[in-house]
Amino acid sequence: MRKLLISLCALSFLAMPSAQAETPVTRIVDKAHTNFDGTFRNNELAVTLLPNGKLGKLIYGQTSTRRTFVIDAALIDEIQNMADGYSFSGKEDPAGAQTARTWLSRLRSVVAYNDVVALPYGNPDEKLAKSLAPSELKFYSLYAQTRLQEALKRPVSAQNGWGAGAARVGNEIIYNYTQSRRMLTGLSTIIESDEIFQARARLAIVLNPLLTRGDRAYFSYNLTTAVEKLSNRLKVIPGRYQITSRTAKLPITLVNNFDTASVVSVSLIPMNSRMQVENINNITIAAKSRQQILVPVDVIAPGSTLVLAQLMNSKGQLVGQVSKLNLTATIIDSRVAWFTTGAAVLLFLGAVTQSVRRVRRSRK
Repeated sequence: MRKLLISLCALSFLAMPSAQAETPVTRIVDKAHTNFDGTFRNNELAVTLLPNGKLGKLIYGQTSTRRTFVIDAALIDEIQNMADGYSFSGKEDPAGAQTARTWLSRLRSVVAYNDVVALPYGNPDEKLAKSLAPSELKFYSLYAQTRLQEALKRPVSAQNGWGAGAARVGNEIIYNYTQSRRMLTGLSTIIESDEIFQARARLAIVLNPLLTRGDRAYFSYNLTTAVEKLSNRLKVIPGRYQITSRTAKLPITLVNNFDTASVVSVSLIPMNSRMQVENINNITIAAKSRQQILVPVDVIAPGSTLVLAQLMNSKGQLVGQVSKLNLTATIIDSRVAWFTTGAAVLLFLGAVTQSVRRVRRSRK
């Protein structure tokens, strides 16, 4: 029994990442400091990068002991943005930019001969992220590996299980995260855009265990608003239309404000049976353009009809924002006209008959 326990312990030890089992670990992580558009929310990051700052202490004055560096690529992206020159409160901060450049140079030197592991982008709570969307956790890991390799100019590994801490995330934050994630993953099926991939990756920061409740609410709102603006760049333009014939060609406009072309289909769902509208398939929208297409409409009865218009991908899945098309038909269908005319004739004949009867009665 004792030998069995020893064997199991040995196997569990071997199952751990070798670097974690044999060398000390240095975690280079922090909460987010920049908004979705790249502007800095505050100037705290510049202070933490100083030699006596929280992040500075992790790489300045380190001994030559071999260690494993576990790094959040989202944090490194922020530091690189700072190093390229940035402003805060409307003023440039050259001292902060120089601090960032010095810190990055020191980091590349320190990790040159050490193992480096890329955390999922944004350092999300891995357990929570996996429960919400396992495929997105894989995306965060692969994206982080690519970004960190570019920043450090060397290969790095991407392994799950290196994260630390649990994020306390409320239902509202989870709902906003899920809706934004679905919106962006859907858009990524109809258009290839670096902006969409970057936005998908940045969604993970709301699951970072280091955020306070206030920080989490702030970034959730900031990202949700940004995703809505992003999705509005590829959609059907809403509008109002007046139809004066039994059949018509409805001119609807598609817009694509991304830098790449997109091939889409359009789902058109009328909310009542007064009009019939069919979907339009396989439309190519050029980059940075608007395109008008003609949609056949059959009027069954006069009145107003709300049509929900939304883009679809090649698998028939609805993508992006829903647009509302308000259609009003002022014509009378021939079948309705014949029915109305017949009813009028019958009423007229009835009135004539009543008049004749009254005349006869008066003569008697």
